[in-house]
This record gives sequence, structure tokens and C-alpha cells, in this order.
Amino acid sequence: MIQQEKRMRRANRQAGPPAARDGRSHRAGRAGKMLVPLLGVLAVLAMIGVGAVAYLLQQEREKREATERDLNIALAEKEDLKAQFEELQQSSSRIEEELSRVRKDFTAAQGELAKAVEARDALSRSVEDREQEIARVTKDLAQAQGESKQAAGQLSELQAERDTMKRQMADLEKAKGDLESKVLELSNRPTVELDKVMVSGESGAMDAGMPLSVSATTGKQGEVVVINREYDFVVMNLGKNHGLTVGQEFQILRGSEVLGRVKVEKIYDELSAAAILPDSQKDAIKEGDLVKAL
Repeated sequence: MIQQEKRMRRANRQAGPPAARDGRSHRAGRAGKMLVPLLGVLAVLAMIGVGAVAYLLQQEREKREATERDLNIALAEKEDLKAQFEELQQSSSRIEEELSRVRKDFTAAQGELAKAVEARDALSRSVEDREQEIARVTKDLAQAQGESKQAAGQLSELQAERDTMKRQMADLEKAKGDLESKVLELSNRPTVELDKVMVSGESGAMDAGMPLSVSATTGKQGEVVVINREYDFVVMNLGKNHGLTVGQEFQILRGSEVLGRVKVEKIYDELSAAAILPDSQKDAIKEGDLVKAL
């Protein structure tokens, strides 16, 4: 509207005064007739131009709207991207923190693993030491069992020897009782004669067939009256009345042969018991062999 008013004012100014306007109106009438088609063409062209402009404006508006929509979309996407970027930054920060924590945990796990490996090695060494100790203890146990069996065998042998010794002691006690009875029986005799024993003195030799009592002998000579081979002792017909002492030694003779030596251990009035010494021929000694003090 404002633009049309401006155009009408500009047309009035160009038209000038009224007389001039009449002349000119005639000319203008003719020219107007000529201009009508032109104006129609121009109007059509204007309409086409307006339509074109409108179309262009519409296109431009649509483009602008599309651009604005695209811009809005781009802005929205930018905002989304910004939000995503911020979220990614936050996620990155969280990931960095998590990674740092994981690294710390990994370092701690490595330390724990090293300690576990060291503990495992120590445990392996301890197990090896225990196995060696078990092997040694097993060996010692087997050896102890063997020694125990050996000791049990030795104990059985010792028990058997003890039983044997008990039986021997019983037999010895019995033999001792028998011997003491026999010694007492012999000691109750007034004298014990030597059968055909030749005793030499300073005055010469005596007849071989003449019996001689022990009390009449010189050099403390007598004879074996009892021999016990199981316990290696003899009984002689010499005793306290003949001046014997415990520990005194005698030779056992048969003719000129020396059969061994005995040592007095127990003395009675007319008899004595003497142990046969180790260097003697105990199997050769017999009852009736001569005994002579050393």
C-alpha cells in the first residue's frame, strides 16, 4: 500500500498542470490504446514474474526452511554430539579412573602373585624337606623295626639263656646240695687214706703197698675224691685240718704227668672244693689223681 501511494504521487508530479494534461491526455489516450495490449502483456509478464518471484520466493523460503530445519537438525545433532562428546569425556574420565584402578589392582595382583610364587616355592621346598624327613624317618623306622626284631630275637635268646641258666642254677643248687651232703659224709670219717701213693721224704722212699694217711704226708698232698665236669670243680681229701686256705692252688698229677691246676674255693675240716683252672686238661682228670700244693 505505501509503495502504490508513492507511485501515484510520482505520476501526478510527472503529469504537470491541467492544460498540459489535456493535450497530453489526448495523446495519452491514443498511446493508452496502444499501451493496453502492452500493459496486458506487461501485466501478464508481471504476473508471470510475480508468479516466478513467488515461486522463487517459495522455493527460497522452502530452501530456507529446509536449511533452517537442516540447521536446526544440525544444531540438534551438534547438541547431541556435544552431549555425546561430554558423555564420552565423562566416560573417558571414568575409563581412565577405572584403568588407573585396574592398573593399581594389576600391580597389587603382580605383587600378590610374586608373593604367592615365593610362598609356593617355599612350600615346595618345605614339602621336599618334609618328604626327605619322612623318607629318613621311614628309613629310621624300618631300621628301628629291624633292630626291634633283632632285639626281640636277642631278648628271646636272653630269655632262653636265662631259663637255661635258671635250670642250670637249679641243677647247680641240687648238685651243690648233693656235693655238700657227700662232703659232710666224707668229713665225718676219721681219716681218708691214699691208695698206694708213694710219698718221698728226706729219710728215703716208703713201700708202694703201704697205705698212708693224709695227716702223715708232707708237702700237703692228697687226691681227687670227687669231680664235677659240668661245673668244673673237684673235691680233694685235704681240708682245714691240713692247713689249707681259700685261694691256695694245687697241681693235679698222674704219675709224672701234670694234668692241670685247681684253686681252693671252699674248705671243710677234712675236705675242700677247688675250681679247675682254664689251662687244665679237665677231661683227663679222674677221681684218685694226686693233688700237690704249689
